[in-house]
Amino acid sequence: MNEIKNAIIKANINAPGGNLELDNLQYSIRTVAALQSPADLENIIVSTKNNTPVFLKDIASVEDSYAKATSYFGMYKEGISQEKTVTPAISLTVTRNDSTDTIKPSNEIKELLENGKGKLYPEDVLITISNDMAVKVDEQLADVTGNAISGLLIIIIVLFLFIGFQESLIVSFVIPISLLCTFMLLQYSGMTLNRISLLALIIALGMLVDNAIVVMENINRIRGQGLDIKSASKFATNQVAQAVAASTLTTMAAFFPMALMSGIRGDFMKVIPITVMFAVGASLIISLIITPALCSRFLRTHKVKNKEKNPKLVLIQNILSVLLVFCLSLYAFSNGSFGLLSWSSAVLFSGAMYLKKFKYNNSPLNGSSFIKLYEGFMAGILRDKKRKLSILAVTLLIFIISLSVIPLGLLKIALVPTVDNPNISIVVETPTGYLLDDSGTVVKEIENVLFTYPEIDNFISKVGIEGANSAQLSVVLVPYEERARASMEIVDQLRADVKNIAGARITVNQGSRGLSGDIPISIELKGDNLEELAETAEDFKNILNSIPGVVEPSTSLGEGAPEIQVVVDRQRASLLGIDPTTIGTEIRNAVQGIKVSTLRENQKEVDIVIRTSAERFNTLRDLEKVYFTSSAGEKIAFTQVASLVETRGFSAIEHQDLQRIIKVEADLTKGITVNEVLSTFKSKISDYSVPGDVTISYGGESEATAEVFGELAVKMIVAVILVFIILVIEFNSLSQPLTILFTVPLAVIGVMFGLIITHNNFGMYAFMGVVSLVGIAVNNAIVLVDFTNDLRKKGYDMLDALTEAGKIRFLPVFITSMTTIGAILPLALKDLTYGEMGFTLIFGLMTSTVLTLVIIPILYSLVEEYKLQFQKKYPF
Repeated sequence: MNEIKNAIIKANINAPGGNLELDNLQYSIRTVAALQSPADLENIIVSTKNNTPVFLKDIASVEDSYAKATSYFGMYKEGISQEKTVTPAISLTVTRNDSTDTIKPSNEIKELLENGKGKLYPEDVLITISNDMAVKVDEQLADVTGNAISGLLIIIIVLFLFIGFQESLIVSFVIPISLLCTFMLLQYSGMTLNRISLLALIIALGMLVDNAIVVMENINRIRGQGLDIKSASKFATNQVAQAVAASTLTTMAAFFPMALMSGIRGDFMKVIPITVMFAVGASLIISLIITPALCSRFLRTHKVKNKEKNPKLVLIQNILSVLLVFCLSLYAFSNGSFGLLSWSSAVLFSGAMYLKKFKYNNSPLNGSSFIKLYEGFMAGILRDKKRKLSILAVTLLIFIISLSVIPLGLLKIALVPTVDNPNISIVVETPTGYLLDDSGTVVKEIENVLFTYPEIDNFISKVGIEGANSAQLSVVLVPYEERARASMEIVDQLRADVKNIAGARITVNQGSRGLSGDIPISIELKGDNLEELAETAEDFKNILNSIPGVVEPSTSLGEGAPEIQVVVDRQRASLLGIDPTTIGTEIRNAVQGIKVSTLRENQKEVDIVIRTSAERFNTLRDLEKVYFTSSAGEKIAFTQVASLVETRGFSAIEHQDLQRIIKVEADLTKGITVNEVLSTFKSKISDYSVPGDVTISYGGESEATAEVFGELAVKMIVAVILVFIILVIEFNSLSQPLTILFTVPLAVIGVMFGLIITHNNFGMYAFMGVVSLVGIAVNNAIVLVDFTNDLRKKGYDMLDALTEAGKIRFLPVFITSMTTIGAILPLALKDLTYGEMGFTLIFGLMTSTVLTLVIIPILYSLVEEYKLQFQKKYPF
C-alpha cells in the first residue's frame, strides 16, 4: 500500500516553481500534472518489474463512490408525507443569539424559505418546519398577556364594587402610569419583555393600586366628614403616607433577596423580583402625588347622596353598572370562549353589584351590618383575656398542623409543576457493536408504532447520531386543544408500546424538562473498586424498577464496544526487522484505508483513498491474513509476529473528586414525585449491605430541589430581617414589628391548605410565593397598627383604638387584598405552569387578610398590656 501511496502522490502534482524573468517579463513557474478524472488514476505506474510497467489498474480497481454513511435522517409530517411513510431528509437546526428575541428571527426565516423556492433551493425540494419555538413563545406571551388583561379588568370590577365608579377610574389611573415607568426601568436595566417579566407584572398588578386605594379611601372618609376635597386630599394623604411608604418598602425588601439568586435558575427567575420592585416603587410615588391631585381635580367638593339625584337617572345608572360589571367579568374569565367559569363569575360579580345598587341603595360599605358585626365581635374579644389567649392558641395549633402536611405526605414536594409539553424525545441505544442498519431496523419498528398515534403532528428519525448503535426520534404533537390526551399520558402509552421491541434500550421522555433541567431520579455511587460499584449499581437499578411509578431505570456504566486487540511479540518482530509502530500503522491502513491525495473534478475536491477490498474482512481470522513489510522489504505473515485477543470493556467510566462514579437514573410517571420514590427506595435498601468502599449520594431533581429550597430559605430569612428593620425604623419599636410579622405564619396556613385543595405540589414557584408574602401579607397589618397608634395619640383608649381602627381600616384592607387576589386569579386558573405560585399568593392573602383583622389586634393588645405591666413593675 505504501508503494501505491507514493506513486499516486508523485503522479498528482500541481506545484509552484518560483519566479523567473524572461524576455523582460516576470513569470511565475508552476509544474502542472494534476489528475483530471478517476480514469487517470488507473494509468499511474506503481512500479516496474523486469522492465515492464505495473499500472494501478493491474493490481487494484478504481471506483468513483461515496464515503460510507455514518448517519441518516428521515421525516414524517401529517398532511404532507405519504401515509405511514418516512421520507429521507436533511435536518437543519437554527439557533438564535442570546441578545436577540425568538419571534423575529423565526418570521424572517419563514419569509426567506417562502420566497427562496426555485432560487435558494430547487423547486422539487420540499422544505417544512418540524418544530418552531417561536410559535410556543408567541402562544405563551399571548396567554400571559391575556391573563394580565383579565387581572386588570378584575381590579376595575373590585374597585367599582367597593369605592364607586368615579373613584375606581382615578385609582386605576395608577396602573398604566406605573406600567409605563416599569417598562422604562426594564429597558434602562437591559431587561426584555418576556413571559417571566409579564408574569412579574401580573403579580405586581394588584399591588399597584394598593397604595392608591388606601389614599383614596382615606380621602373619601375625610371628605365624608365635611372637609372640602382639596383639604381632604392633603390631610388624608399626609395621614397615611408614612404607613403606605413603609408597606411599599417592606414589599420591595421581601422581593430584594430573590433578585440575588445565583446559578442558571437564579438568572432566569430574578426577573420576577426586579420587575415587581420597579412596579411597586413607581406606584408609591404615583399614589402619593398623582392620586391626590386627581381626587382634588375630579371629585366633587362634598359627597352627594343618591336621593338628591333624579330617580330615573339613578335607575338607568344602576342598570348600566350591573351590565358593565357583567360584561367585564364575562370577558375577564374567558379563555378564548365563554365557559362555565366566565358565566358563573359574571353572575357572581354582577349579582354583587346588583345588591349594592338596588338592595343597599349604593350605601357606603363601611356602615354595613357585616362591619358592625365585626366591630361588636372584636369589642367582645379584646376585653376578655382568656378568649384572646384561646384564639391565639388555636391559631398557633392550626399553623403547626399546616406545617405538618408535608411530613405527613398530604402535600407533595416537586421542584417544578408537570405541564403538557408537545415535544417528545425517543432515544434508542442498540448493543455496542451493532451496525447502522441494525439500529435503523429498530427505529423502523418505533416509526410503525408512532403511525398509530393520531396526536402526532410530525417526527424526525435520526439514526447514527452518536455512533452506529444510537438513534433518536424527535416527536411533535398537535396543539393541546386538538387532542384528547395530555402529553404525559401519551408518553406513558408510548413507553408501554415500545417496551417489547427487541434489540435495543428505548427511552421515552418529554422533550424538555423545563426549568428543572434534571432527570428526576439520580443515585450516585462513588468508590475505587469498579466491580463493587457495578454490582451495587445493578442491584439499585433492580430495586428502583420494583417501585411503582419508576420507569426506565438505567446505569451510566454502559457496556463497551467489542474490541480486538493485536498483541505484538516484540522479540520475534525485532528479529524479523519490524517494529510495533509499523505493525500498528499497516493494520490501520488495511482496515481504514489511507487518504493520499485529492482529485479536482468539476470544481470539486474528491479525496483519493487507498483501502483493501470491502469483502476481504468478513471473519475475525481474516485479520490474520494481513502481511507486514520489514525494513528489508520482506513480507512477514501476521501470525509470525502478532496474535489476536477478543475483549469488551466499559463504554464510559466517570470520575468525580478523584473517585469513580456510577449513576443509577430513572424517570417517573405522572403524579409520582421524587420524594415519594426516594423515601421508598431508602426504606428498601435499609437492609442492603453496601460495600465499605462505596458511598451513596442523591443527585438529579432531589439535589436541585435541595439547592433551590436551601437558597430560597436563606432569602426568606434575609427578607424577614429586612422587613423587620424597616418596621423598627417606621414604628420606633421592637414589639410592634414582631406583631406585624406574625401575619407571615398566618399566610403560610392558607398556602399549605390551599395547595392541597387545588391539587398542587409545593415547589420552587410556591416557595417563591411564600417569600413574596413576607412583604405582601404584612401590608395590611402595617396600615392597621399605624392607624391604631394614630388613634391612641389622639387620646383613644387602647382597646377602643383597636376596635375603631379595625372598623375604619376594614374596607381598605379588604379591597387591597381583593385587588391583589383578583389580578392573580386568572393566572392561577388558566396557567398550569405558574398556577402554583398564583394559588400560593391567593390563599396566603385570603387567610392573612381574614386572620390579620382578628389576630393582629389580639396580639397587639396582649403585647401592649404586657409592656404596661412590665413598666409598672420595673419603672425606669
